[in-house]
Amino acid sequence: MNIGLAKYVGLGLLSFFFLLFAFSRSLPAGAASITEDAVRLTDLQGHWARTQITRLVALEVVSGYPDHTFLPDQQISQLETTVLILRSGGFTAEAERLTSGGLTATPRVPWGQQYLDLAVQKGFLSYDAASDFDFAAPATRLWTAKLLARVLYLTPPASKSGTATDVKDLPEGTGYTLDKVFSDVMPVDSDDQACIRAVAAAGVMSGYPDGTFRPFGCLTRAEMSVIISRLAEQGWVRMNAGRSLTGWISGIETQRGSMELELTSFGKAQRFKVAQGVYCLNANQEYPIERAAGYIGEIILDKSKKVSWVNLLQQKNTVQNPVKIRGSVKSVALGNDNLLIVSDLNCTERILHLAWDTVVAGEKAPKDLASLKAGTFVDVEIDSDRATRIELLEVKNISGQVEKLGDRRLYLKGTASAKKPGWFNNYEFARMVDKEGVRKDGILPGEKVQVTYLDPFPGEIDDEIPLEIKVM
Repeated sequence: MNIGLAKYVGLGLLSFFFLLFAFSRSLPAGAASITEDAVRLTDLQGHWARTQITRLVALEVVSGYPDHTFLPDQQISQLETTVLILRSGGFTAEAERLTSGGLTATPRVPWGQQYLDLAVQKGFLSYDAASDFDFAAPATRLWTAKLLARVLYLTPPASKSGTATDVKDLPEGTGYTLDKVFSDVMPVDSDDQACIRAVAAAGVMSGYPDGTFRPFGCLTRAEMSVIISRLAEQGWVRMNAGRSLTGWISGIETQRGSMELELTSFGKAQRFKVAQGVYCLNANQEYPIERAAGYIGEIILDKSKKVSWVNLLQQKNTVQNPVKIRGSVKSVALGNDNLLIVSDLNCTERILHLAWDTVVAGEKAPKDLASLKAGTFVDVEIDSDRATRIELLEVKNISGQVEKLGDRRLYLKGTASAKKPGWFNNYEFARMVDKEGVRKDGILPGEKVQVTYLDPFPGEIDDEIPLEIKVM
């Protein structure tokens, strides 16, 4: 079974808060509880996993010690790793229902017995005798890779012979990358190498900058934090809705000693109060929250719905001379690919990518992009194929019969007035369609039409701009 299917077949999803129990078993009694300042751990300065660790602490997935340390380079045991990975694989309910009858060969452990029993029963772990398992022994990277590959049902990517699962045949969004070759795995059994390749290709574990995997190195609390974070990003575990938000930080304001952050995501702006001691990171370094405006970033809210953690991902680019498209909305698709489909005034369908910082403007602009209705006339500013600004146009409609065409002007039968235009200049620049919306090459006198137009100066005449002429 490949990773794409495994997410939906027999695994289920896990609430993030179930993970806290397993990972915090290594903490002594009375370990630090989560507070607004809990992410400020004193031993993460300059640590490579600082962002991932503080993110999980802010989400209350893992915690530090009473002295405000995390000990990121401390080794994690095989038992802790077993329980944590089975929980992240969605086996919590099944483990809790399991009875230990008939599993006499399963090692006895001081806690987490049902998870170990389930791992043995399902073949994730195999022991010939109870004495084979040292629950307190550190988990090696190879041992962890094997367990992850089995619990998540990961398969390795294609080999040169093409006999293994072929990456190009996998469903989109599986997280697979090209086969990663590590320089130090040749001494490892071929079946175990397949597990390493599977977790690396799935993006669950990675190697080191020198091209090694270090299979016999012991896994640390920091490395396990990164694995949990990746599992969450790929959808294996589910965060509580609304705790983590990503978008464009469009404003930071302080009023009467209280700071507020405005986050814009796909045209929807939300304002949140900022918690005391908020932790803001930029490129894994602490950064002043007051300077966060103008960045695209992830924010995490505490239980009071205040911003407790911010990670700045990239600075918003300002397009100096954007290209503009005028047309009407055909559809908006929000998901893995966020797209706006516009039919321009030449009846050409334009597919544009939406970004976190796409701005929706106009007097009647919807609260978010998902509420943008088909048929709405818009001006769209684009950078390459990315929509940066969408402005809703205030249009009017008039129906009538074409009296004549001449001097680049379309005349309608009837008496013209300030509220009822009798002609339209430069009508040939408007989109001409039949009543089904299919493009027409021209308009003929005598045809009944509906004209959609802009009226820049209401109450005046000869200023109307036709956008669409529909033959009825």
